[in-house]
Amino acid sequence: MKSISFILFAAMTLMMATPGSSCRKPGRHLPDSLRCQPCSSPFTKIPLKAKQLSTTAAEDPGNVLAHLIDGQFSTRWSGLGDPQSIVIRLDSVTEIGEVKIAFHTSGHDARTSSFEVAVSRDSAHWATVVPVRNSEPGVTVFQSFPFDRTCARYIRITGHGNSVSDWNSYTELEVWGCVPDIVELHCNYETGDWTQWTNGLICRSVDTQFVAVTDTVREGRYAGRFMVRPGDKFRKRDSTLTSGERVEATLWNYARETENDDYYYGWSTLFPTDWTEPQRYGIIMQWHSHFDVPPPLAFDARANILRVNYNTGDCTNYWPPEHEDFDTILHNLNKGKWNDFIVHVKFKPDNTGIVEVWHRVEGHAAFNKIYSRPNMATLQWTSNIRRVELEYAIPYTRNGVNGWTSGLYVQHGLYRGDGGTNTNVLYHDNWSRGRSYNAVRNTFSQ
Repeated sequence: MKSISFILFAAMTLMMATPGSSCRKPGRHLPDSLRCQPCSSPFTKIPLKAKQLSTTAAEDPGNVLAHLIDGQFSTRWSGLGDPQSIVIRLDSVTEIGEVKIAFHTSGHDARTSSFEVAVSRDSAHWATVVPVRNSEPGVTVFQSFPFDRTCARYIRITGHGNSVSDWNSYTELEVWGCVPDIVELHCNYETGDWTQWTNGLICRSVDTQFVAVTDTVREGRYAGRFMVRPGDKFRKRDSTLTSGERVEATLWNYARETENDDYYYGWSTLFPTDWTEPQRYGIIMQWHSHFDVPPPLAFDARANILRVNYNTGDCTNYWPPEHEDFDTILHNLNKGKWNDFIVHVKFKPDNTGIVEVWHRVEGHAAFNKIYSRPNMATLQWTSNIRRVELEYAIPYTRNGVNGWTSGLYVQHGLYRGDGGTNTNVLYHDNWSRGRSYNAVRNTFSQ
């Protein structure tokens, strides 16, 4: 009788060697750790962290692996030698079907890079999905390399140098596949401070404007208390002050929202009974771009209403953008009670995006859908490169016109206009980002 180990080896080898093998019905002999969960979602970009990347190449000072996922085509990873490999380790065995790579050309339009792609479930048995080929010359943005859907946890990109030298240099890297219905970001202040937010707090004084509290909490043990007073302006590194008065928790070094991303967000906000109208605007949640115009999407609290503000679409002219308007989604802030929100955004720089909002008030079990705006731009686009920071500019063609969009970063707290005489305090808790409504809904305990 053949040993169980031999049967497992044979089963894995057969599945890895068969192009396009389905992951929906895993082989009965595979252990759970090597099985692929059924994919109920469209393929999308799989979020990656620097710790998931490794390479056989010696480190090239300044051109490190983390640059492959920093959202900037102006930085790169470089490794000398033929061959040299990059290995991506996903969180679990996942159905995948595409790799996107942006190649560094060092300014040479004719320069091409030689590479191949292989995948594995266990990092021991590999199957080639993209045979050795060359990149397209003169292209410095993403090039797409699709392959038959397959299940893998490891993706290996092996470089064979370029048409000029043995250097392998890539500026950005993406893996596309099935992202399970999970929450991938969860900032709930359960550390007892603000450190779950990777870029910290943007404010005048951390010590006086923010505290993790235990007496006003929606989930777990802690929530964040945010306070903005007259003159609470953030001083930048060059000693200049930003516009507005604020205290905002910020995510920076993470898989940012970009074109075609489809995310759900959840959080809870409590406006105290003595809440008064912020000066000009009171932004409690915003998705901020790298354009020199206001954020494309923001939630704005007034005296007793909540609005969704848009500054989206074509921003070639500084003002106004193509879509500069707002919708009121709450006509009562339910002061003194927690408001729970689930927000769905499909990110598009043209009019194919969508924003949806579900809401409930403390004491109620069910979320109610209170807002839907389909066919709406949710990113910014410009044909004028001066509108966008160069290192974050992402080429995008709209209606036959070449231009740029950018990724977004999240800011959550309170940001209001200059000149107010009142002090505003509010509480936030249980912020999350996930790939489905159910994933985010499950972060709420009731």
